[in-house]
Amino acid sequence: MISNILVIATTLLVTLLLFSKPVEKSSWWAATVIPLASIIGSGFLVIAPILQMRVGKYAEIAMLMLVLTAYAIGAAIRFNIRYVEPKLAAGTLHPSAHLFEGLSQWALSFAYIVSVTYYLSLFGDFVLRGVNRVDPTLSHIITSAVLIFIAVFGKHRGFNFLGRFEAVKLGVIAGLLAGLAWGNFTAWQEGIWHLPEIGKVPGWEEIRIVMGMLIVIQGFETSRYLGERFPPALRIRTMRYAQWISGGIYLVYIALMLYYFNIPLPPEGQDTAIITLSRHVALVLPVMLLALALIAQFDAAIADAQGGSGLIEELSKKRITQGSAYALIAAGGLAIVWTSNIFQVITYASQAFALYYALQSIVAALTALKHPDIPHGLPKFFGFSLVASIATAIVIFGIPAGG
Repeated sequence: MISNILVIATTLLVTLLLFSKPVEKSSWWAATVIPLASIIGSGFLVIAPILQMRVGKYAEIAMLMLVLTAYAIGAAIRFNIRYVEPKLAAGTLHPSAHLFEGLSQWALSFAYIVSVTYYLSLFGDFVLRGVNRVDPTLSHIITSAVLIFIAVFGKHRGFNFLGRFEAVKLGVIAGLLAGLAWGNFTAWQEGIWHLPEIGKVPGWEEIRIVMGMLIVIQGFETSRYLGERFPPALRIRTMRYAQWISGGIYLVYIALMLYYFNIPLPPEGQDTAIITLSRHVALVLPVMLLALALIAQFDAAIADAQGGSGLIEELSKKRITQGSAYALIAAGGLAIVWTSNIFQVITYASQAFALYYALQSIVAALTALKHPDIPHGLPKFFGFSLVASIATAIVIFGIPAGG
């Protein structure tokens, strides 16, 4: 009873706080919440069961690896906001960096196609989890239907009716963390708290699996594309805030989940197993998390479909209209859905964004090297080259968590 009250009260309190006028009118929060909500959106719900399945009690180490990798990549993106954006606008960016900047935009358009498929694949799985069913074929059908809806509706009507759900999503996540904290505390009080027995020291295969999960902490790069709404200094600062907050939430979340890793995962549908596990935290959580999952997946898929269609139209110099780009995204998504399982889709999405991150890191490295007006250019060149190497390794070596 106490856990249910705590979860509901925390969810309502955080949601109301984020809806309050002082917070809503705050420019720094507005610039923070967009990347923050993206980073801890759908990936938040799948990361715990996948880590339980593959690394067990070493999940915190794996999560720390992902968080640190994301922050290193974020440093390259922040550098590009500060130095590359004004040079692009002035037409003074070195040709080599300009080339990779263009390539990175094409990579991002492809990453959008894969990420829309990732979000909607999870959407299909969570819809079926709501009726306590696991059926990959039926999930593919649901995902395909939504992809076709996006192609048709996006071409003829657009998605201006959609609202934003960040406050609700963050509120539910806060409620989940409060419930997990209470569960760990009561287990410790009763003398039954212990780490799970499952899990071996992460080796090369486990590292490759963690590489294939980069998508769960993707989203911070959205700050790069908010230039029409927020000035560079604010975007740089709030991207840091978003990564600090999300990194802290992820690490606390996985630490609190370790005790619950003692509960065996269901034999099927491990990607949505958080719904099953949450029943042991508070009875109200499965319904709340299911609602969060469906909202988060659909909202994120629409956002990336909009971003991807606009980017494709721009890169093609309007030879491909935004309406036709929706159809292109849907066609690519259908091809991925019917040739892959959910774990493969997660890895493909991670690799697609890792390719974009690698190219953006190369842009940062070349800009630091080729422009003498940038302080400490040579150390930054080597640092961003290392980040590019890490992102490239994820593209090459990342593998699915299971099948």
